[in-house]
Amino acid sequence: MKLSAVVLTHNSSAVIGDCLQSLRFTDEIIIVDSGSTDNTLELAASARIYKRKLVSFAAQRNFAIKQAKSPWVLMIDSDERVPDELAKEIKAAVKTDSFSAYRLKRLNYFFGQAMKHGGYWPDWQIRLFKLKDFGKYTGTVHETPRYVGSLGDLKTPLLHYSHNNISECLIKSVSWTKKEAWEFIKAGHPPVTWWRIVKVMIWEFCYRYFKKRAFLDGYIGLVESLIQAMNRFYVYQQVWELQQK
Repeated sequence: MKLSAVVLTHNSSAVIGDCLQSLRFTDEIIIVDSGSTDNTLELAASARIYKRKLVSFAAQRNFAIKQAKSPWVLMIDSDERVPDELAKEIKAAVKTDSFSAYRLKRLNYFFGQAMKHGGYWPDWQIRLFKLKDFGKYTGTVHETPRYVGSLGDLKTPLLHYSHNNISECLIKSVSWTKKEAWEFIKAGHPPVTWWRIVKVMIWEFCYRYFKKRAFLDGYIGLVESLIQAMNRFYVYQQVWELQQK
């Protein structure tokens, strides 16, 4: 069975080279780029490239999968890597053809450190699909794949290098929290008050740092818990702003 790899990109020049190198075991690599202004596309010239405006990540992934020519599709983000052992597992899974889809454990690296607590491990992601059983991705903020048939598990983790500095965190926060705020507005969220913002920030920090034991990851666990608490502030502050309009 042949395998297509799909990668979504946007100004991914710092990470796309290592990503594509880790996908060299696949039969084809498809890039769907949402308007990169750096040299991402030059670095990804060996792949089949499509340019498409980003409306939602679900729509972008659905478009990308439709371009695949193989019976199996592997969905990867540009800041992720497929280690050699996982590549062997994927090839074996495609060859045996026992399941309709597979989920992978994703190991998240923040500021260069692997996070094993704080709710980040194991970060199960459904990424390998038999094309004929795949339906579509749905959802705006956290898109979810729909498929028919059985689900298998792979053992070796997928590596995710999420961010290396606070600037990258802020850039991602601006994009994701705005989308989430709009989803709250569409759902008719009650008026946001100052005490609700304080409440959700404290709850998020305590959930990550204490209940999910992010403190066991040392200083980075503390930083990540604070970042997630601030993300709650960004979401609810933007909901408040939209409600004022």
